[in-house]
Amino acid sequence: MNCLSCAAPIPSGAVCCAYCGSRADLDLQGWSHAVGSGPWPEHSCPNGHGPLELVELQELRLGRCPTCLGLCLEPGSLETLLRPAAAEVLNTDRRLLDALTKAPRQHEGAVRYRPCAVCGDLMNRSLFGHRSGVIVDRCRDHGVWLDAGELRQLLEWTRAGGALLDQQLHQEEQDQALRAARRAAAAAELQGDAPEGLEVLNPLGRALARWLG
Repeated sequence: MNCLSCAAPIPSGAVCCAYCGSRADLDLQGWSHAVGSGPWPEHSCPNGHGPLELVELQELRLGRCPTCLGLCLEPGSLETLLRPAAAEVLNTDRRLLDALTKAPRQHEGAVRYRPCAVCGDLMNRSLFGHRSGVIVDRCRDHGVWLDAGELRQLLEWTRAGGALLDQQLHQEEQDQALRAARRAAAAAELQGDAPEGLEVLNPLGRALARWLG
């Protein structure tokens, strides 16, 4: 891929031209129905670049900074954008997931908490999904902020089976918690002191709990 400003080559995975400093608009490439609608009132770039532009995508509204190309997504919008890609995935490509984790499109500098584009309160930072390599900034009331290239990386992560792997790990955690609860209930019943809040297991359940333990 070449820079749109100076035509210099941009390495795969990079979001910024090493020659002129221009950023590649990767995130909305392929979204032919993404339509810019001018300024988005009362929405400002968390990086201090001024007002955001409103982009209408399907039935969603995104805020995009014309300077750093970061994206502001309303609550639930990110999951809505990723859902169609997740529905097409049947297997997990762990090699590709490893590559995405080792070569993120945004390289972390010093950790800093940024203000929400809407309310100005500092957002929380959290890893989106297992092995996505993307740290999102999230405001509980107003959604998430993604730096340039991170939406594209999350789409690649989803197509590589990242969301599927997340579901599998979540199910495993639930199964482990259930087994632990059954073992604890069975042990307490043997001692004649069942924990408050846990139902007493029937004979079949006690046998299963002992087998799991």
